[in-house]
Amino acid sequence: MNSHMCVDCDDVITNPVCSECLAVKMQVMVGEYDKELAASISGFHLEGSSTCLFCSKSMALCAHCFSKDVYEQIHDSNPLIAEEFVRQFDFNLREVLL
Repeated sequence: MNSHMCVDCDDVITNPVCSECLAVKMQVMVGEYDKELAASISGFHLEGSSTCLFCSKSMALCAHCFSKDVYEQIHDSNPLIAEEFVRQFDFNLREVLL
């Protein structure tokens, strides 16, 4: 078993950016449209064998899976913001959503 696998989708983590670092960037983007919705976005640490490119913490959840979860959360509240979100945080989401 490859130790650099995502705990959610079981694919290899190819974009090693942890959910905590992604959440900060997502909050900024969503906050341009809706501060309350942006405040609801939060990352979390899952210990793993991949290392985040930004903060160097270990991680076990891929950017695609975290982005997909946040996209669904945003889409439930505001589909227009969700469209812009998927443009900026794609991580192959368009392949799954279309």
